Amino acid sequence: MNMLNDLIATNSVNPDVGGGPGESALADLLFKRLGDIRGLEVQRQSVAVDRSNVVATLKGTGGGRSLMLNGHMDTVGVDGMNIQPFQPALRDGFVHGRGACDMKGAIAAMIGAVKTLAGSKERLRGDLILSFVVDEEHLSIGITKLVEEFRADAAIVGEPTNLRIATAHKGFVWIEIETKGKAAHGSVPEKGIDAIVHGARIVNQLSEVQQKLKTREHPLLGPAKIHTSTVQGGTHWSIVPDRCVLRLERRTLPGEPTKLVMQEIEQLLSSIKRQDPSFNGEAKVIFERPPLETPTSEPVVQTLQQTVGERDADMSVVGVPYWTDGAVLSRSGSIPTCLFGPGDISVAHSPDEYVNANDVVRAADIYVDVARRFCM
Repeated sequence: MNMLNDLIATNSVNPDVGGGPGESALADLLFKRLGDIRGLEVQRQSVAVDRSNVVATLKGTGGGRSLMLNGHMDTVGVDGMNIQPFQPALRDGFVHGRGACDMKGAIAAMIGAVKTLAGSKERLRGDLILSFVVDEEHLSIGITKLVEEFRADAAIVGEPTNLRIATAHKGFVWIEIETKGKAAHGSVPEKGIDAIVHGARIVNQLSEVQQKLKTREHPLLGPAKIHTSTVQGGTHWSIVPDRCVLRLERRTLPGEPTKLVMQEIEQLLSSIKRQDPSFNGEAKVIFERPPLETPTSEPVVQTLQQTVGERDADMSVVGVPYWTDGAVLSRSGSIPTCLFGPGDISVAHSPDEYVNANDVVRAADIYVDVARRFCM
C-alpha cells in the first residue's frame, strides 16, 4: 500500500473543479516511480501549462495485441471532507483519503501490475501501456490529447466498479437556454415581460420531458435523463427581468446523438411559444461528451470475463451511471474500452473517501493476468 499512500498524499485536486494545484506534483511522482521500473519506457505528454499526461510502455517482443491501462490523476476538491484528505489512513482494511477510490487505488494497482510483469522472466508479445491523464473531472483535455498520439488494441479504464466489468455508460450534453423578456419598473410589471417566468415554464415542463425519456430503456443503463443545473436572471429588486439563462444537463444513451437531443429541446420551446406568443427562448450546446458501449464480443471484455470468472467472481457485464474518459478512448481513439477497477462509486467525491485495500491488490492481480492473456 506504499504506492497508494504516496499517491493520496500528493495533492492533485483539479484547478477547475476544486481550486487545487493540479496534477503536476503527481505527474512528477509517477514519472519518477515508473522510471525506476526496469524495462519501462516512460514519457510525458504536454497537455497545457504545468499539466502533462504520463505514459509508460512495457514493450512486447512483437506480434501480440497491445493493451492500455488508463487512469486519471486529478481529483475533485476537499471542501467539506471530515478526514484529512492528504493523510492516508488505513482503518478496518480500508484506505481513506481524497482520491483513494476515484481513482488512485486503480492507478496503484496498475503500477503494481506492470511492476510484476516487468520483473517476470515471462515476456509479453504485445505492448502494455499505462496512461495516466489530467483533467478527467472537468473537460477531459488529458484523454483528448492522449488519443491524438497513442493507440492500443484495447483499453481498460480503472474507474471504481467494485471489480465488476462495465461496458457501458451514458454521455451528456450541457444545454444553455436564454429567455428574453422586456424590462419594466417593478411598480408596473404589466408593462414588461418577465424572462424568469419564461424560464420557469421550461423548468415546469421538464417533468413531462423526463416521463417521455423513461420510454427509452437501455438494458444496462436504464432511461435517458434530464435535469436543471443553474438558473441566472434579473438585475434589481424593482426591475422586471429582461433576461434569464437556464442551464440543463441531458444524460444520453448510446444511439442518442446530440442532434436528436436538441431537436427535442426545440420542440419544447416551440410548444411553449404556441401557448404564449410572448415567449422568446433560444437553446445552444455548451459542451458534450459521448456515451460508451462496448460489445461483449470484444476480446478485452471476454478476457476480463475469463480472468474474473476463474476467481469465482461475478463475470457478468454492467453499466455505470457516471461518465468516464473511456468514451473518448472508444469514440475518438477507436479503442475497444471497458471499465474495471477497485472502489465503490458511492464514496467517490465523498467527505470520507476510501477504497478496500484488498480490492486494490485483487485488481493488480487481475490486470496482470488479463495482460498475459490479451497481449500474447
